[in-house]
Amino acid sequence: MWSLEAQAAFNAFLWDNDVFSPKETDAYYTNGFTFHHVSDPVPAERGRQWAACPGLAWLSRKFASHLISTDADSEFRHSWEAGQIIQTPLDKQANPPDPEDQPYAGLLYAGCNYHVQSGDRAETLGVQFGVVGPWSLAEQGQHVAHKAIGAREAKGWSGQLRNEFVANVRYDRQQVLVKALLGSRELTVFDNMDVALGPLLTSASAGINVLFASDVDAAFGLNPNYLGRYPHIIAGRPLGFYTMGTLQVSGVLHNLFLSGNTWVDSPASVDHEPLLASAQMLFGYGFSCWALQLGLNVSTRTFQSQDVQWPRYGSLAVTWGCRQ
Repeated sequence: MWSLEAQAAFNAFLWDNDVFSPKETDAYYTNGFTFHHVSDPVPAERGRQWAACPGLAWLSRKFASHLISTDADSEFRHSWEAGQIIQTPLDKQANPPDPEDQPYAGLLYAGCNYHVQSGDRAETLGVQFGVVGPWSLAEQGQHVAHKAIGAREAKGWSGQLRNEFVANVRYDRQQVLVKALLGSRELTVFDNMDVALGPLLTSASAGINVLFASDVDAAFGLNPNYLGRYPHIIAGRPLGFYTMGTLQVSGVLHNLFLSGNTWVDSPASVDHEPLLASAQMLFGYGFSCWALQLGLNVSTRTFQSQDVQWPRYGSLAVTWGCRQ
């Protein structure tokens, strides 16, 4: 997902669903969407002072000086996001659901983020607020999606996680490692590091991204993590065709979608895998003011009794925005 004018605000919409993958599974992380609005660059002196975002200004005062670049040429942006995540078991006709399978769960959330880029390094600090359980409207969302594609309705939503408010903090860092010209295009290799902390997800991950595109500078990353994605920001001209591959390893201490409710009795839970590996392949084309992207995400098992060896889902992304 790319912005097409480096100095302009832009919007991004991402839809995850296994209908975009070569072989549908319709299970586990079965559907999700997120919308981002990313601001124009803001002056460095107020880059971290975003009072409109609850909790983020406080986090910035306490921790950002140790995490976020303070170089004089750093470029700051703000963004806000909103989305929904739906998790279901493999057997959606069982009622009650299989206790050894992925619990029914949904998340409705909103969040806000600081982005800063300095040279070949880019960082994001963000907070997300949401609700799991029936208030997430996941059952209704899946019903609409299944009706649209002609799939059978799931029967076990009465056993979904209970209503619970959640908040999570996330820090993401990208660093360009290698650039190489290949004809008229450029191969860029950059690492990524991501930390999530909170009752929804507590994890840490690291990986390598390989980007093949034209006129590319350092980019904000879009990592294969279902807790929300940060759109790439490219400091360059329109990309035309591009492709990117990602390999990532994650250590997971807590995953509410699998471990069940934190503050109330949970109707279901399974033992999550503490170590995951994932891969993502993206293909896209950037026009003058918008871009279209398709992706495929594959991972190892996320919980110990999971039946599918390589759970996967596809994604469709659209980015738009031009300087007026």
